[in-house]
Amino acid sequence: MTIHADKLRWLLWLRWKTLTRGFSRRPASLVGAIVLLLVVLWIGGSIGVATFFAYRNLTPPANSEVLYLVLTGVLLVWIVLPLLEFTGNEGLDVSKLTLFPLTRAELMASLLFSTLLDIPTLGLVLVLAAVIAGWAVSVPVAILAFFTMLIFYMLVVGVSQLVLAIFMSTLQSRRFRDLSIIILALFGSSFYLLQQFVFGGTRFLHFTESLQSGSYSPYLQWLPSGVAARSILLAIQGNWGASLAWLGVLLVVGLLVLYLWQIVLERSLSRPEVSGSPRVRAQRRQQPGIPAGSAGARPADTSESIWGRILSPQVTAITRKDLKYFWRDPQLKAMMFQSVIYVAIFLVGPLLNPSSSRFGGSSYVLFIAPAVVLLFLLTLSLNTLGLERESLTTLFLFPVPPQRILWGKNLAVFALGLVELLVLIALGAFFTQNWNLALPVLVVGLAGMGVTLGCGNFTSVYFPQYVRQMQRGFRVTGQTSQAGCLRAVMSLLMLIVTAILLIPVALALWLPYYFQVEWIWSITIPLSLAYGIAFHQLVTRLVAPRILERAPEILAITTRE
Repeated sequence: MTIHADKLRWLLWLRWKTLTRGFSRRPASLVGAIVLLLVVLWIGGSIGVATFFAYRNLTPPANSEVLYLVLTGVLLVWIVLPLLEFTGNEGLDVSKLTLFPLTRAELMASLLFSTLLDIPTLGLVLVLAAVIAGWAVSVPVAILAFFTMLIFYMLVVGVSQLVLAIFMSTLQSRRFRDLSIIILALFGSSFYLLQQFVFGGTRFLHFTESLQSGSYSPYLQWLPSGVAARSILLAIQGNWGASLAWLGVLLVVGLLVLYLWQIVLERSLSRPEVSGSPRVRAQRRQQPGIPAGSAGARPADTSESIWGRILSPQVTAITRKDLKYFWRDPQLKAMMFQSVIYVAIFLVGPLLNPSSSRFGGSSYVLFIAPAVVLLFLLTLSLNTLGLERESLTTLFLFPVPPQRILWGKNLAVFALGLVELLVLIALGAFFTQNWNLALPVLVVGLAGMGVTLGCGNFTSVYFPQYVRQMQRGFRVTGQTSQAGCLRAVMSLLMLIVTAILLIPVALALWLPYYFQVEWIWSITIPLSLAYGIAFHQLVTRLVAPRILERAPEILAITTRE
C-alpha cells in the first residue's frame, strides 16, 4: 500500500495534458467547457454564499439543520450524477492505468486527485468551502472543519465512483444511455415545478418551522453526511472528544468506501468481455433464418385506403418515418417530453397553489394552450432538415419532390401538436367550464400551427443548422454547444416573427370575446383558419424548389462530422 509521490505527480501531469489537448484538438469543446464552468461557478457560488449566511445568521438549531441538509444533498447528488456519467474520471482511463506498475493505493489516490480537474467538482469545492468558512468560529474549529470536509470530499467522490463501478455494465447499455439523455433534457425544465412543490403557497413556512424545530437531523445524523455535520457541531459545543470520535468514524467509512471501490473496479476490469449475455447468445444460435419466399412473409396489400387517396404515399411514408424517429431517437424524444413539462408548468403549477388567481373561473388555461403548443412546434420545425443529420443525404437521393418532403415532415409535427392541443383544450374547458371558448381556441391553435410550420420550412431551407448527436459526460456534453447560440437566436427571432404573424388571428378571437359579440366568430373563425392554411401553403410552395438548388449547402451544414 505504498504511495510514491513521483508517480502521483506524473499521473496528475497526464490528467492535465489529456484535458488541455482535448480542448486544443476540439476548440468547440473549449467553448462548451467555459459555459459549463460559468454555470457551475454560478450555481456553486450561489449555494455557497446562501449557506454561508445561513450558518452565520440563523439561530440554532436552524443553522445546524441547514448543515445536515446541505451535506446530505451533496452526497445524494454525487450518487445520482455518476448514473448520468458526469463525475466519471474521463481523463484517466482506468483500464489503461492497470498496465503500469501502480499499487492499489496509488491508483485510488490518482483517481481521487484527478477529480479536482473535473468542472462539476469546482461547485462541490465551493459548497464545502462555505461550510468551513461558515463554522470557523475559532482557529481549532476551523482546522477540524477543514479536515472534516477533506475526508467528506474523499468519501463523496469514493461513493460516486463506487456507484459508477457497480453499475458500469448497465450504464453502457443503449437503453440506459437513451434514458439518461431524456432525463438530462427534462431535468432543467422541471425546476419550476420543483419550486412550486417545495416552496409554493404555505409550504415554505412549514419548511422554516421544520428548521427551527430540528425535524431533519434525527434522521440525517446516521448518514455519512450526518456524521460529518455532527463532528463539526460537537466541536462548536466544545465536546472535542466526541467530535474527534465521529471524525474517526467518518474516516473509517471513507476508507471502507475506497476499499470497496477498488475491489469492484478490479473485478470489472478482469471480467472477460463477451458479445451479449448468455440468453442473448442462445437466442442468436436458436433463431432460424427466414427465407425470402417463406410463408411468414406478408403479401403486399394492393388495396388503396381512403387516407392514401387523400395524401401521396410519399408524404405518408415520410410522416411515418418521422414519427418513428421522434420515438426512437432519445434526443428527439426528449424534445417531445419537454412539452409535457410545459403542460405541467401551466396546469399543474396552479393546481399546487390553489390560492393562485390564474386558475379557477378564469380562462387562463384555455388562452395559454395555443402558446404552449406553438412553442412545442417551434422546437421540432425550425430545423426540420437538420434533425435528419446524416440520413438527410439518403433522403435527398430518393425521387421525392421537395415539396412532399416538407409536407411529410410538417404532417408528423402537426399530428403531435394537434393531440397536445386537443388535450389542453379539453382540460382547460373542463376546469374553467368555458366550453364556448373551445372552438375559437382550437381554430387559433390550428391557424398558429400553419404559420409556425410555414416559418419552420423557411428557416429549415434558408438557415439550416447542424445538430450534433447528444451524448453523456462532461467532455462530450461540451461538444453539443456548437451552433447553440445561433440556434437560440434563430429560435427567438422566429418566435417573435410567428407572434407578429399571429396578431390578426389573436385579435379575431379576443376582440369579440372582450366586447361580448361572440356571433362575429362565425365570420372570423373561418377566416383565421383560411389565413393559417394559406400562409403555410404559400411559404412551402415558395421555399420547396430552393431545396434542390441549395442541397449541397444544406448537406454541407447538416451532415458534417
